[in-house]
Amino acid sequence: MPRTADAVVVGGGIVGTAIARQLARDGVDAVLVERKAFGGAVSGASLACLGTHMHSLDELEVLVESCALWRSISDELGDPFEYNRCGQLRFILREEDLPVAQRWIDGERAFGLDPELLSPEAVRDKEPLLTGPIVAASHSPGDATVNPFLAVRALLRDGGNAGLKAFANTAVTGLQMDGDRVAGVQTERGSIATGNVILAAGPWSGQLARHADLDLPLVPRQAQCVASVRQPPSIRTVVGACESAGGVESGYTQIQQAASGQILFNTVTAPAATRPGAEDRINEAPIGFVRDSIRTLTMLFPSLSEILMLRSWVRFEAVTPDDRFLAGRLPRRGLIAAAGDNGTGFCRAPVLGRLISRIVRGEAAMPADTLYAPSRFAELRA
Repeated sequence: MPRTADAVVVGGGIVGTAIARQLARDGVDAVLVERKAFGGAVSGASLACLGTHMHSLDELEVLVESCALWRSISDELGDPFEYNRCGQLRFILREEDLPVAQRWIDGERAFGLDPELLSPEAVRDKEPLLTGPIVAASHSPGDATVNPFLAVRALLRDGGNAGLKAFANTAVTGLQMDGDRVAGVQTERGSIATGNVILAAGPWSGQLARHADLDLPLVPRQAQCVASVRQPPSIRTVVGACESAGGVESGYTQIQQAASGQILFNTVTAPAATRPGAEDRINEAPIGFVRDSIRTLTMLFPSLSEILMLRSWVRFEAVTPDDRFLAGRLPRRGLIAAAGDNGTGFCRAPVLGRLISRIVRGEAAMPADTLYAPSRFAELRA
């Protein structure tokens, strides 16, 4: 464990790993510390979809750049994380929701992207087993997936080749402050003096910020998934729910098949409030969530009604009041936030790496700087 560093990144999920890798590649003496296993919390439990479709029209420039960066990283490193440009379908169950989908498509096409609205027959050309009672689906051909475990490890290796020093099973127990300026971090294995600390520990980032007398607007939220036993090739794309006039139809839904053959699926129809401290415990997936997920899968893919469920899991992501990343300088000199992903950390991780590296090195701002600036919340204005 080094005693000094230019920057210390706290949290070894996909966001922290991408930031630490970028810092090292940009010549910054960076240290990454993770309290347990790299990618062992919500990043490893993610479905890791990379896309631009129906995320946020305000963030399209950032999303397009981040997806391009993932393709570039895959090409540069020789595809070590199963990059799969499979496209994405968003199903529509009611005629009255067709205009909602069309508004998303029009907004994305105006930006130069190429989503389209498909009839049920055209949907089956792309996804033959999706024979459920849909009225249409939107399709975004450029969206992709990666293997979350392999992606975290590939970025770690590449960062290490550039000089990154990374330590798992090393909890940060406190921040060292010199007045209103960060001076270092205290870990279970000793202290590291640094002028830059990046809090990329998801829902635990708020706990660490309290050492600097800051209250970050981050709330932990349960992220859940169900996986089947291995299947022959069955699902070609990522299948999700289109937004409806009253929100997202069937809550949040995502269905895809991993390279291993497991079908991964989740549906949240009534998200429950997270109990305080729940993120520090190993939780069971609620039976209602499992039922809803299976019901949605078999409604869309009737031929899969006899497959066996292998397992379900729960992890915790951090969300902000406006469901947008908290990434940038905090009102303590040298303290930087990079959390609050709302379940979209993989989609934006490479851009966040560039953003935080620019901040640490004092370079000019980029579009994400304004979108994700902590100062948009009154309590975090300097």
